[in-house]
Amino acid sequence: LIRLTDETDPLRDNLLFAEAKLETEEDIRIQKLGEIHKQYKNTDGGMQAFYELAFMDFTKWRQQDNSNAELKLKYKEEARTALSNFISMYPESFYIEQTKKYLDEIQAN
Repeated sequence: LIRLTDETDPLRDNLLFAEAKLETEEDIRIQKLGEIHKQYKNTDGGMQAFYELAFMDFTKWRQQDNSNAELKLKYKEEARTALSNFISMYPESFYIEQTKKYLDEIQAN
């Protein structure tokens, strides 16, 4: 379907986002999501790509055990920053309530 769309097709950002989410290699998925957000910042697909990146940071923090406090703190700060940036950039998003809950969880820990 992506090959059947051009840059002006209003579904292209959503198709690219769906394709990126299927990527099994995390580094490549992160790269693709970042590119989608950069290119389609003011579209649903671009916003969803940014949310997915923030959620990935949150998940990294949440999954980190306490054996390496320095790394856990690093992940915490990355997640806090990403979630805060999402809230600032997309205050009307349908993800906003969930994003605020994630941020509250980080700030409580």
